Amino acid sequence: MHKLLLAAALGSATLIAGASVTVAAAGDKQNQQAPKTDCFFNRQVHNYTTTNDDKTMYVRAGKNTYRLETFGRCIDLSSALNIGLDSHPSSSICSAQDVTIVVPSSSMGSQRCAVRTLTKLTAAEVAALPKGDRP
Repeated sequence: MHKLLLAAALGSATLIAGASVTVAAAGDKQNQQAPKTDCFFNRQVHNYTTTNDDKTMYVRAGKNTYRLETFGRCIDLSSALNIGLDSHPSSSICSAQDVTIVVPSSSMGSQRCAVRTLTKLTAAEVAALPKGDRP
């Protein structure tokens, strides 16, 4: 009877040890994932700038600055006087998949440019931008 209790106790210890390894492995996976971008709403955007490459746009939303990069060249992005951000499925923008840049063009009508990356910039990254690129 003593052997049965010991075996049962060892079996429980193995299960508990196995559970902690599983939890630690799940924690490691969470640490390896890319950090989440803070969300912002269309209504918070109050300024933007674009670069001459027609691929990069900087947006000032509230107190934060974000860099949006398109998949390819977005014609007239750098020369447009007005640009729209079409957010879907709601008005919050949390990732590149949530937003499309809409650029009006007198010759082609409005064009929609898919966003490849959306990155929240740190204060140091904003300070390092050339003066003309800061929104």
